[in-house]
Amino acid sequence: MAEHHPFTPSPLYPFVLPCVAVLLATLPAGCTRNPGYPPELTFPPREDRLVLALPTAAPPRPAEVGRLDAEIAALDAAGGRTADPAALPAAARAELGTFLRETFGTPAAPQSPGLGIGAEQLAEGSRLFRKHCAQCHGVAGDGRGPTGPWIDPHPRDFRRGAFKFVSSGDGMKPRRADLLRTVREGLRGTAMPSFARLPDADREAMAAFVVYLSVRGEVEFRTLAALADEGGEAGTDGDAVGFARGRLAAVVAEWQKAEASPQAAVPALPDDDARQAPDYLASVARGHELFVADAGAGCAKCHENYGRTAALRYDVWGTVVRPPDLTQTRPKGGDRAEDLAARVRHGIAPVGMPAQPALSGGQLLDVVRFVRALPYPRELPPDVRAQVYP
Repeated sequence: MAEHHPFTPSPLYPFVLPCVAVLLATLPAGCTRNPGYPPELTFPPREDRLVLALPTAAPPRPAEVGRLDAEIAALDAAGGRTADPAALPAAARAELGTFLRETFGTPAAPQSPGLGIGAEQLAEGSRLFRKHCAQCHGVAGDGRGPTGPWIDPHPRDFRRGAFKFVSSGDGMKPRRADLLRTVREGLRGTAMPSFARLPDADREAMAAFVVYLSVRGEVEFRTLAALADEGGEAGTDGDAVGFARGRLAAVVAEWQKAEASPQAAVPALPDDDARQAPDYLASVARGHELFVADAGAGCAKCHENYGRTAALRYDVWGTVVRPPDLTQTRPKGGDRAEDLAARVRHGIAPVGMPAQPALSGGQLLDVVRFVRALPYPRELPPDVRAQVYP
């Protein structure tokens, strides 16, 4: 008999799979220009575990590709808390499934429950999402498409209603412009490609469909979490549908509030073309002081040694992340002044990066200049350079 050997993923998987995912995302999904989902297809009920509480201790090791669900299941033993949807009351889950179908429709015929998304745009967004996004993000936007588990970092799971790169405020939903920027520019260092070559209308439809999937998924998540928190239907007062309807109204209101919020104020950068000008170097030096001082922005508490030795931590989805090495990488969310200002001012709530509402406009500008200069030793004042690159 032939000898069988267990399959062991190559160390190149984390690097090769994102490239394959990008290629698949940019290829047509069929023979026609933009085929939609089969009309009989329905959104699958959630089967993966709910992350209800994270461990307080740091993760013992980095995430491994292909083990997403196993690593989330291990959170309980590490001091966190998760719940298996299959263990929740079957009748309540069935009622919730019916409510979700009647309220949100199907992948081929999505319905917008008060989201302000036109039927034609939502339908086109569904077709475009299947063509460009579902391979990684999955039909329901759960980040578990065919290639999703093998990508590092994992594709975003929209169902938690949490987004990292927002300009609306600390812990708030993103503005539509935030989603459009991600779709247009992609995210550096990840499998999320740029869709800048698509027409504006296509990108807008894709962003609208992401909002739709996120609202649907969050209503499902919040209702299942309520059932799990109380150990049964008591968490929803015995009315899963009524609870879900209330969650829907609350989630829609959160998206509306974010859309109406002002974008983070970004100070002007009048002299940044003169990177050796005394005023610019003094600003970078002040930014360094704010970066390392606990009484300032306190960035060094997480970005230890400027990110070179940053500690592992859990994000809100239960996956393991590491604050980036700011001396080596360009930020995933963009390195424009306004991008970094939004990150510093509003934080990145899903990964525990705190907001900095107390920084003045001048202090915000100083921190942004320092972070932008970090990868380039010649742009740092000599005394700062000696500390960053000893």
